[in-house]
Amino acid sequence: MTHEPTRRTFLQASALAGASALAAPITAAERSPLRQHRGPGNKVTVVLFQRGGADHLNVYAPVGDANYAALRPTIGIAPPGSPTGVVGLPMNATFAMHPAMAGLHAAFVAPGSRVGVVQAVGYQPGDRSHFVSQDLYETALQTMTTGDGWINRHLQVTSSPTGAPVRALALRGSLPRAMFGAQPCYAVASTQELLFGGAADTRLYLEAITGSTATLGMPAPQQLAYQSGRDTFALLDLFQGIDPLNYVPANGAVYPTGALGRSLREIAELVKAGLGIEFFAVDQGGWDHHTNLVVSIAPLVQELSAAITAFLTDLGPLAADVVLVTMSEFGRTAAQNGSGGTDHGAGGAMLVCGGAVNGGTVHGSWPGLAPGALQDGRYLAASNDYRDVLREVLVQHMGGTDPAVVFPGRVYQPIGVL
Repeated sequence: MTHEPTRRTFLQASALAGASALAAPITAAERSPLRQHRGPGNKVTVVLFQRGGADHLNVYAPVGDANYAALRPTIGIAPPGSPTGVVGLPMNATFAMHPAMAGLHAAFVAPGSRVGVVQAVGYQPGDRSHFVSQDLYETALQTMTTGDGWINRHLQVTSSPTGAPVRALALRGSLPRAMFGAQPCYAVASTQELLFGGAADTRLYLEAITGSTATLGMPAPQQLAYQSGRDTFALLDLFQGIDPLNYVPANGAVYPTGALGRSLREIAELVKAGLGIEFFAVDQGGWDHHTNLVVSIAPLVQELSAAITAFLTDLGPLAADVVLVTMSEFGRTAAQNGSGGTDHGAGGAMLVCGGAVNGGTVHGSWPGLAPGALQDGRYLAASNDYRDVLREVLVQHMGGTDPAVVFPGRVYQPIGVL
């Protein structure tokens, strides 16, 4: 079941993405009252969704668990110091990070680390459908429903600390369900869509049409369409100072060339612009590894590590105001299958970094991989609820929320990642 955003939110998001091809660079940005909201920085949360069900037992591998090697004899990560195999990078006595994640590992073990991991994350009862579980993660509700997303519910019970007109922006082709709801949120595939490419007189002509047309008496959908056009011009004025094609990352940061690197690079530019945006959403796809996991997961974790490392490096001191959290709809089976991969499971992991994260630590209770500890005899048990991690991000980093509204029915169990 898919919950659609409100008509107004959809029209605003669509107009923001589509109108950008119609007009020229702004020559009188002062017209827009939204421009005055540039100013002091605010706390920011970036939600990175690993679509497909990431196998975190090969990302932050429990190599010190006595049962791990037997469950994954040919695909598992080898303990640090092993003479052969895909040898992990040590995190603590139990866990090792995939060796393709050198950048994140260095940040994890550094003094004063702000990179932490929460293992055995999920929800009960679990669901192994991609679509159902993604919806549950993004609504943060106990059961399937048509309710709003958790980010939108948070925005509904809080106010912008800077009075910003845009509080949440997704760098993807459509609005993620986490942002569905009454509070306007926006989505663009790339910030390049926020730039104008036509003639200046075209811009003025379109503004005249949307600004001077009397909407009284029009059918409601037409009124909303005209209003969304007016909102679009104002919002595009807000973003006029960005220049994604010529943006130069700071502090020697080098982003990978793929989609994730590009998106985090664009988010870094927007954070530095001081627009007051509080939430960003970005996806990394391709995590459904039923076959040949060893080969297929390596480029993904390398991209993940390189992109996040560059992002934090680029932000410099501003990283103290930004928390990036990853999530995926479920983990994978504890044991490998006959095709050198793993199937849909339960417990996974979340990476949390930046801000005041308690880094250098693998957080949460670890249920272990002993036969009697596995959920249904096959899956890492979800002993830590993902909503408790998100609650700590909202309360400890974003300045507070209303848990009864944002996480209804959830009895909080402290994780301590923030």
